[in-house]
Amino acid sequence: MPILSGCCFCFDLKVGSTIIGALNLIGALMNSIMFAILLVMVALFGAGTRKVLEDPAFLEDDDYADVKEEQKQILELVLDHMDAVKLALYILLGISLLCVVTSSMLIHGVRRKRRGLLLPYIVQEVINIIVFIALIIGTFVILGTHKVVVSSMIGVIGGILIHLYFMLVVISQYQALGLIRMHEEISMK
Repeated sequence: MPILSGCCFCFDLKVGSTIIGALNLIGALMNSIMFAILLVMVALFGAGTRKVLEDPAFLEDDDYADVKEEQKQILELVLDHMDAVKLALYILLGISLLCVVTSSMLIHGVRRKRRGLLLPYIVQEVINIIVFIALIIGTFVILGTHKVVVSSMIGVIGGILIHLYFMLVVISQYQALGLIRMHEEISMK
């Protein structure tokens, strides 16, 4: 028996799962491009920031020495956490590329009624949820509980809840396809 009987109160499971697969595919493609660009930007930012900090003329002007010293401290703080940011971006890029594959499998599995092709998407969603929970915890540990950090993490928590619902819809479609297959096998006897 499927957990849910439909998706978003207006679609059946097959249409809902196909829409979820298409939305995830589009989102994964956009995320992959975005994370690749961010990795390039972080690498360029790190190289440029090191050059600014090494420049002796950076602190030369006496009128703004205290402001420039504060800027230097902020840039050094950013550089100290640059490896953690790069690692997080590499992980997110890998997950986005994997999501492209699993979303394509979900769409194909729903259209062809191939139950086994829905499993990689379900596993991918479990991995996504675990990674995003780890990202939330890591963000709070590294950056603290600043107002901006907390408000952005509330958005991530909302995203996790949406992914949980999408995963329930796909699990329900998986169960429905199992019932259809079982019914076909019984009727063939």
